[in-house]
Amino acid sequence: MIHGPCGDLDRTCPCIKDGRCKYHYPKTFCAQTTHAEDSYPQYRRRDDGTKIKVRRHTLDNRWVVCYSPYLLATFDCHINVEICSTVKLVKYIYKYVFKGHDSVSFRIVSYHAPDDTDEIREFQQGRWISPPEAFWRIFEFRLSEISPVVYTLQIHLLDQQFVSFDKNSDLLQLLSKVDFSKTMLTEFFDMNKTNVVAHNLKCLYREFPQYFVWSPKYKKWTERKCRKVIGRMVTLSPADGERYYVRLLLNHVHGPTSFDHILTVANQKLNSFREAALALGLLQSDTYIEDTFQEAMTFQMPSSLRLLFATLLVHCSPVNPRLL
Repeated sequence: MIHGPCGDLDRTCPCIKDGRCKYHYPKTFCAQTTHAEDSYPQYRRRDDGTKIKVRRHTLDNRWVVCYSPYLLATFDCHINVEICSTVKLVKYIYKYVFKGHDSVSFRIVSYHAPDDTDEIREFQQGRWISPPEAFWRIFEFRLSEISPVVYTLQIHLLDQQFVSFDKNSDLLQLLSKVDFSKTMLTEFFDMNKTNVVAHNLKCLYREFPQYFVWSPKYKKWTERKCRKVIGRMVTLSPADGERYYVRLLLNHVHGPTSFDHILTVANQKLNSFREAALALGLLQSDTYIEDTFQEAMTFQMPSSLRLLFATLLVHCSPVNPRLL
């Protein structure tokens, strides 16, 4: 797992760009692994005098590519291992997942070339198909999969579910054949009401797919027999209004049987899902926002207070904006 040699040791190395190694080799010696300013880790490289000869050049720890000895021994091939511990570095994973087929960059060097060398013509890039990849594609095996399976759980208000259909469909015929009233959420309520297993489990909405399978064709839940599955509700923000509070309640109310069920707190049906979330203590009070205003009133001008008020409305989602 040695890079190069490149740079001053070999200017013809393919990694050279604008006179420097585009992978920033050789690295610097470092006593401990740290995160650099650009969020990429700077790995520990001991300056212990260890050296090795590679392609007629003597190299030290600054040229070592980060690796895992266990993986190298297990798979007997070159495997580069990176630490992905920041948001910026997560892209490193997805770049490799979606970068496409393997390629090899090469160039043809003629020792009897004329002075007017055409560098563009000499540089070529070709696709590299290894025997395992060729075998895999010939037999049409899956190239990727998600494990475990993730169920995306939809959230909507009463009679406000999303409906999808082909634009060329006959709407009258479609309405007579398809029951659009049945959704993942409404059938989840119905299962908690009518199914003994679901009633005894008293699951949260996100836990339900672990025990039941959703059939898009028949629009119903059936008991799960195999495979591990996790459920994830769609992401919503406070700007989505009541849908956001429905999501919040579904994350805390076990085994709900209807929209009215999650609206009811202490045997009292409330007027909105927001009030229900507030009654259950799922929303913060506006005390900290009021304290912010009280402090700002002592030295801020009216225009600044209006700007502060607008900022808090947008970013802090106060419980009662009108009262505030």
